[in-house]
Amino acid sequence: MLRTHFTHSQFFVVSLKEGHEGRIGMASIKMKEGHEFDGKKLFKHIADYLPSYARPRFLRIQDTIEITGTFKHRKVTLVEEGFNPAVIKDALYFLDDKAAMYVPMTEDIYNAIRAETLKL
Repeated sequence: MLRTHFTHSQFFVVSLKEGHEGRIGMASIKMKEGHEFDGKKLFKHIADYLPSYARPRFLRIQDTIEITGTFKHRKVTLVEEGFNPAVIKDALYFLDDKAAMYVPMTEDIYNAIRAETLKL
């Protein structure tokens, strides 16, 4: 589904587990040169194709996507770093259902998620 939106970009999805039951999706994306991220447009595309429970709640825009010696995406570091904006230096976005767009991840959003005052 993301492939139809990012036709010439690299991406993959990992599942995170940080202090909550179950797992939550984070997509890691390397944008094609000359293309810019549009959180509103991507939200609409994802909402058209996926039910709310299947949508990646976090997006991480990376300059490069690391691969292993067997050409698989290196996911371990991404899972370990989670979605803490104080740790992650890449652009990080959160799916805000009320705003109907992906918004930049902030410390306030992160703290609200950790305190469970913001529902995932």
